[in-house]
Order: sequence, then C-alpha cells, then structure tokens
Amino acid sequence: MKIITITLPLSPDYHNASADLQKKGYTLSFELQDGTHTVETPSIPVGKLVYLDNTNLMAQLSFTYNYDEENKVVTISGPDYTAEDAVCLTTYPEGTEEYAYQRGSEVKISTQKSLYNPNWNYNTPMTPQLDQLFADTVKEANQALIDAFLKEELTVQVKTTPPALTPEEHDELKVVYQDGVFAGFYNPEEHYGGEFVVRSIFSVWGGEVTFNKNENFANVIGSTNDPKIAGKSWLKLWCDQFGIYPVSCSSLNYSPVTCNTSLVGGHVILGKKAQTVPKGSNSVYIMPICTAHNNNNNVYMAAIVYQKGIWLKNYLN
Repeated sequence: MKIITITLPLSPDYHNASADLQKKGYTLSFELQDGTHTVETPSIPVGKLVYLDNTNLMAQLSFTYNYDEENKVVTISGPDYTAEDAVCLTTYPEGTEEYAYQRGSEVKISTQKSLYNPNWNYNTPMTPQLDQLFADTVKEANQALIDAFLKEELTVQVKTTPPALTPEEHDELKVVYQDGVFAGFYNPEEHYGGEFVVRSIFSVWGGEVTFNKNENFANVIGSTNDPKIAGKSWLKLWCDQFGIYPVSCSSLNYSPVTCNTSLVGGHVILGKKAQTVPKGSNSVYIMPICTAHNNNNNVYMAAIVYQKGIWLKNYLN
C-alpha cells in the first residue's frame, strides 16, 4: 500500500480593488489504489471578493489518476490537457453554486456555463491577469503530482495533446495493429492484409512517459524497425517532443550489449523480456536506442541515459 502525501497549491497571491487573494495550498494524503480514481481536496477560503461584500472565495483542487498496481504504472493528465479528467481548480463565492473550473493551462474558464455566473467570472476586466495566475496554479499542482509519483519509484504516464504535425507528417507517422494487437510502425513498402489496421499517430497518441533511473524495458517482438518516412522518423518525433537529440542509446552499454552509434526510435515495453504486446495493452513506448539493442530480442535494456519516452496507447481504448 502506497500513501501519497503532497501539498497542492490552491490559489495565487492577487490583490486589486475587486479581489484580495492569498497564496494558499493544502496538504493532502491519499492511498494509491489500483484502477481509476478521483481525489479532491476540501474547499477552503483563499481570499475575499471585495466587490461582493467581501464574500469568501472558496477553492478546491481535484484530479483523476489510473494506477496499474501490477506493473507500478500511474497515469495522470499533463498541464496542457484540458479534458474532463484533467487536474481541475474549482473556485466559487462561499454560499453559492457559481462554480468556475480551470483545467490545464488554457487561460480561460473551461466550462462555458461558468461564463454566465452573475457574480463570479474571472475572465473579465475586473480581475485582470487572474485567469493566467489560476492557469499557472493548475500547472504547478500538476507538476507537483507528477514529481510525487516519481518519488515513489513509479512509471508515470502523462497525458498530453498530440504534437503539431504537417498534413504530410500526419499521413506518414502511422502504426499497425493485427487483430487488435500492436504490430509495429507502418512501413509503406509492406503489404498489409485484411487482418491489419493502420492508424495515424493522433489516434494512438497517449503522451509522455517517465521511467525510473535504470528501469528495465525490452523490445516489442513481431514489429518492424524504425523506417525513415519522408524525413520524419519516429526518432525525430522523440527529438521534437523533448527538444533534444540523443547523443547515445538510452541503455548505453547495458550488459551484454556494446552499443553502436546508429540510433532509432525503438518501440519498447516494460520488463525484462522481449515479447509481443498483449491485446488491449495501453503501454507501448518510443525510446532512442541503438540498432544493436533494437535488433536483439534476447536481451533487455535499462533507462540509463534517458528516462523520458513517447507513450502510445491502444487505438481500441
């Protein structure tokens, strides 16, 4: 049983003629449980709405996570993710139901109905820059959660929006499934029968993954290598996502393999055994590895040099 204790920010420091807010947080402890769960802080007063007879402004933070206890993988939304299960800051004047929801890093209230609250809407000239400060608060809370999970030596999958791609890149970055099972990267030189399904990167994009230092991973068996597709390889996709070009294999000289300098965006899974991806699996990753590792299914690797990868989910999920 893992107990996570974390202090989450609930409000920024903000003072003008309309609102007087203090920077406040709340220390929360919760048990990490298998499956999907939503955690909420209690609502606490974070300041006064001067224009509303000094009514208390209440704030609450909530987030949803999924925990795969068997594989010690936790999934949470990232700061640019604004879906219903994203980290959410809820604010409202005490004694009312005029809720305003801030999800992700968008500088706006994320629920259209909230814009018509008669007394509480921070996207107005009465509270300039408060929307940005609330967005920054959510971003700070999001990162604090990710850091807390990493300290527990968990593999952390973070939902993000897909990368910006040209129409040509969108057409070329594809993956292949055979009878619902991940079968590798799309190779335009291969012929795929009726049992195969080809999907674009957008339909399988999960986000980013962070492994623990030296965490083990292995090749996916039965899939193609990293074909260069119109100059935009899967390795380049990894480079663009993290803003760096790898100088070596992630699993540099991990015994018994001596790495070479030829790198690919390898498709890997957690563990110490190369294998096909189980049907419905939601966890295939892209990591920069050398061809010596990529072409040897009798060994496993470790996240020695790089711990961050691209996470691909199953298109059926």
